[in-house]
Amino acid sequence: MSPNSTVTGLIPYHTDLSPHTQPDTSPRLLAVQPRPHTPSALSDGHHSSDSSRQHRLSRDQAREIQSRTELNNGSRRRREESSNQEMSNTEISVKKDKRTQWPRGSDFLASTCAFTLSLHSLWSLPISVIQHGGVTFLLMYTVILATLGAPLLLLEMILGQYSGLAPAQLFIHLCPILAGLGLAVCVQAAVRAMLDMAVVMWAGQALWQLFTEQNIRDGFFYRDILNKGDSSLEQLGQLVGQLSLVLAIGCVTIFILMAAGTRSVGKVCLVAVPACLMLLVTLTIRTCLATGGPHGVLILLTPDWSVLTQPSVWLEATGQVIFSLQLGLGAVSAYSSYNTYQHNIVRDCAIIICSHLVWVILAILLTFSLLGVAHNTQAINLTNLASDPALISITGHGVWLAAITLIETSLASISTGWLWAGLFFILLLLVSITSVFGYLEVITSSIISLRPAILPFKPALTFTVLAIIFLLDLTLATQGGIHVYHLLITYISNWPTLLFSLLTVLATILCHGTNYLMRDISDMSKLSLPHWVTSHLSVIYTSVLPVFLAASLGWVLYSLSLDHLEEPLATFGLSLPHRWGLLLGWSLSGLPVLPVVLGAIFRLAWVKRGVPVTTHLKVCHSPTDTWYQNEHRNIARNDTDV
Repeated sequence: MSPNSTVTGLIPYHTDLSPHTQPDTSPRLLAVQPRPHTPSALSDGHHSSDSSRQHRLSRDQAREIQSRTELNNGSRRRREESSNQEMSNTEISVKKDKRTQWPRGSDFLASTCAFTLSLHSLWSLPISVIQHGGVTFLLMYTVILATLGAPLLLLEMILGQYSGLAPAQLFIHLCPILAGLGLAVCVQAAVRAMLDMAVVMWAGQALWQLFTEQNIRDGFFYRDILNKGDSSLEQLGQLVGQLSLVLAIGCVTIFILMAAGTRSVGKVCLVAVPACLMLLVTLTIRTCLATGGPHGVLILLTPDWSVLTQPSVWLEATGQVIFSLQLGLGAVSAYSSYNTYQHNIVRDCAIIICSHLVWVILAILLTFSLLGVAHNTQAINLTNLASDPALISITGHGVWLAAITLIETSLASISTGWLWAGLFFILLLLVSITSVFGYLEVITSSIISLRPAILPFKPALTFTVLAIIFLLDLTLATQGGIHVYHLLITYISNWPTLLFSLLTVLATILCHGTNYLMRDISDMSKLSLPHWVTSHLSVIYTSVLPVFLAASLGWVLYSLSLDHLEEPLATFGLSLPHRWGLLLGWSLSGLPVLPVVLGAIFRLAWVKRGVPVTTHLKVCHSPTDTWYQNEHRNIARNDTDV
C-alpha cells in the first residue's frame, strides 16, 4: 500500500515535503476514523450534539496524531543512534582483534608441510610396503592419499581457519557433545611430544658419538647411545647423565626457536623443509649407488597385484596415510587458525600432498636400498623377506629399523659410513623438532584459549610445557627408557588419531553441514570450485571417509590385539612382562579416549532447569555462536573497509 492510499476507516498520515526533499519510506502512522453516522439513522434532536462531539473528537485525533508523530520521529532517531552505535562497536571490535596470525602465508605452508613430513614415513611405512605387495601397495597408498588423505587434511585446515579457534575450544563450539575431544587431542599431543623428544635425545647423543669416534661399532645403539645393559620395563636402571644433558639442550633449543611464536616457527620451517628434502635426496642417491642398493630396490618393489582384492590391505593403506600425515592430532587446525579468514588453503593442501608423496617415495627408496646393502653383506636375506611372517623380527620397525638395521648393518658397511649415518641422524633430528613444534602449539594455544589474558606470556607458557615434558622424558633417559618407549609407541601413539579423525569428520558433517562446508571452502580460498569437485567432496565427507576411517580403526585395534601374541620385537630384546604388561598397555590405550567419554556424559547430564530434554539434546549437537564469530568478524571488517 502506498503512503497516500486511503482505506475506509483509516486516515493516512501526511507530511509536507519540499520538491527537493526525498520522501520518507518509513512506515506511516494511521489513525482510526470513526464511520460517519447517517442522518436516516439519527433523530434531528441528536444531530447537533453528535456534530459537536465529532468536531471535538477530530481535534483530539489531530493532537493524538501529532503526539504519535513526535514519538515516532524520536524512536526513529534513537534507532538510528543505536544502529550507529552498534556499527561503531563492530568497528571497535574489529580494530581490537589482536589474534595471533602468520606474518605471511608461506609461513603457514612451511609449518604445516614440515609437520606432515613425519618419522612414520621414514621408518614404519617402508615395512608396510614390503609386507603388502611392494609397488602395488605404494600405488594403493597414493590412491588413498589423493582420495581420503587430501580431503581430511583440507577439512582440518577449514575448521581451524573458519573458526579461528584452538583445538581445545574448536570442538566445544562445533559440537558441544564432543567437548572432551579437545582435551583428548591435547593429551595425545603431549604423548607424541614425549616420544619425539626421546628421538631428539637419542639422535643428539648419536651425533656426539659419531663425530667424536668417527666409527660405527656393533651394539652402537644399545650400548653407546642407550647404555641399556640388563634393564627391562620392571627395572629401568639408572638415569643416564649424558642423555639427560642432551635432552635438556634439545628442550632449550626448541624453546629458543619457538620463543617468538608464529614469527619464528614459520621461518625455521622454511629452512627445515628444504633441508630435510635435500638430506633425504642426498642419502637416497648415495645408498642407491652403493653395492647392493639397486638390487634391494628392485626386489622389494616387485608388485603383487593380488593384494588389490584384499580389503585388509586397503584398510592398512588408510591407516598408513593418516599416520604419515599426522592427522587427527590438532596441529594442522591449530596452525590454520592463525591464517587470515580468506587464505587459499586449497592451493596449500595440494602443495603439501604433492610434497608428502615425494617425501614418501624417497623414504621408501632409501630404506629399500639400505636393505639391499644389508643383503649384499649377507646380514639379511631379501629373497623371501616379503612373504616371511617374521619380517618385523628380522628388520624391526620404527627406531629399531633406523638405528639397528639401517645404521649398524647397512651404513656401517659403506665407506665413511659414520658420516652418512650422521647425516641420517640430522634428518631424524630435524623431522622430530618440526613435529614437536606442532604438538607444543596444540597444547599452548589450547591453554591460552581458556585464559586469553595470558597471551602476552606465551613464551613463558611454552617454557613451562617444555619443562614438564623434560621431566616426563627423564623416564626415557634411563637405561630401560627404550622399554617405556616401546610400550607407548605400541599402545597409545597411533591408533587414537584414527578415532579423532573419525569424530572430526562426523562432527563436521552433522553440525556444520557439507553444503556450508563447500561454500566456506570457496569463500575462504577465493575460488569457484566446479560442481563435480564439490559433489565428489560431499560424497567423500558424508560416506567414503567415515566408512574407511571406522573400518581402518577396527583393523588397527584388531592387529594391536595380536601384537602381544606375536611379540615381533622380541629378537631386539623387547617384550612386555607376562603378568601385568598387557594390562598396562591396554590401560594406557584408554587414556586418550577417557576425556571424550567423560565430556560427552557430562554434557548430556548437565541439563539446565526449565529446558526440555529434546531442546537440550538439540543444543548438544548444534554449533554455538562462537563458532561463527570469525566469519562475522570478517564480514564486519569488509564492511568497515568499504
